[in-house]
Amino acid sequence: MAVGGLGVAAGWCYVDADARKNVLIASGGAASHAVMRGLNSLSVHNAHHLHDSLRRPPGVGLLTVSNHKATCDDPQLLAALVPPAFLLRGASQYRWGVCAKDVCFKEGHWLSYFADACKVLPIDRTGTTGGVWQPEIDAIIRKLRAGEWVHYFPEGRIKQDGEVHMFRRGVGRLVAAVRQSERLRVLPFYIHGTDVLQPSAHGGAPPSLGPGTVLTRPQLGTPLHVIFGAPVDLSAYVAMQDQPPFDKRPELLFEIIAHVLEEEVRALQRELERRLARGAGQPEPAQLAAQRGAAAAG
Repeated sequence: MAVGGLGVAAGWCYVDADARKNVLIASGGAASHAVMRGLNSLSVHNAHHLHDSLRRPPGVGLLTVSNHKATCDDPQLLAALVPPAFLLRGASQYRWGVCAKDVCFKEGHWLSYFADACKVLPIDRTGTTGGVWQPEIDAIIRKLRAGEWVHYFPEGRIKQDGEVHMFRRGVGRLVAAVRQSERLRVLPFYIHGTDVLQPSAHGGAPPSLGPGTVLTRPQLGTPLHVIFGAPVDLSAYVAMQDQPPFDKRPELLFEIIAHVLEEEVRALQRELERRLARGAGQPEPAQLAAQRGAAAAG
């Protein structure tokens, strides 16, 4: 997705770290807006929840969670969801993504430089480096505690069967690790249509864009929908982590938090399907007005 713009920007992967982040996020974000909104049809429902979260107070982290339907969900779709002016402020306010080591961080592969420049953090999904206690999750927690934005796919892998799958407990640890709940905003959303835009490179999908890549040729002209929910108040769960049995088995609490967020995203799926069934594929006029105002405000 947005291969032309991102490909040109990829040459900056070998210069100063801050400079390459700023260049890639601005240029790649502009290309993503053009592709996702210009060459496809992107409808964003309840976008005010995202815009409000982007204007959160300093020092408050933002954790966005969603289902994962295609490789273009991040960074391309994520970049197309934020106002263009936000992308021009530089890389410091933009999201940190998370990608599996075995996909984005293969040693010596160009994609590892590209991922770093796009503000992507590694995670080990093999279970060999500590699972939920792995140092890679510690690094994500540090970003959230510092008041930064992290987007996380709790399903762990791309799923293209139309279902919201079980959220892994790692997302529960991310939430519980910020003990002052007022210092973390958790925002759920549901993605629809990117599995059609960019099918998985398995089972009759369009040809891939090159050997050894997970990318496939996009099916442009696809209707895309994203629906945001309100921030989820998880303070009651975070407060339980020093109580039995969670004081001895914190993983149990992580699983509960993950399940709560899974149900939030599943509820958003049902709401979007209800809207689409009644022909409400476009955001309502009031939502469109709010989106334009937020975009103008930057």
